[in-house]
Amino acid sequence: MTETTFHIRGATVEIKTATPRLTVTDHVLPPGFAGPPLHIHPGFDEVFVVLEGSLAIRVEDEVHEVGPGDTSYVAGTTPHTFANTSGGAVRFMVAIAPGGFEEYFRAMAAGDDEGAAQAAARFGYSAWPAG
Repeated sequence: MTETTFHIRGATVEIKTATPRLTVTDHVLPPGFAGPPLHIHPGFDEVFVVLEGSLAIRVEDEVHEVGPGDTSYVAGTTPHTFANTSGGAVRFMVAIAPGGFEEYFRAMAAGDDEGAAQAAARFGYSAWPAG
């Protein structure tokens, strides 16, 4: 059986479904979780759905606080990031289309930097602005 729940840098990520066309993940971030750097990934888009708590989603220079029941669409070509700036945990799901990026989470959880870099490269994942 393939592992579906991962602990990555203090966050918990559970792969709910993974197909070539769609991946759905369930995330729990602790209070103060800084999130990834501002980034792009032209190979996929995301829809965030907050279930509990408050998630700060930055898209370009605008930050939106997204609460329970709220959704936020982010095009992969647009620089963005997310963080938990609240004093409590936040739980949210992300629909990623097309699928396949779950391999990045698996590699990150395993400490496989080369595997994570390969998965990231397949989708054009990179920090923004590009160095």
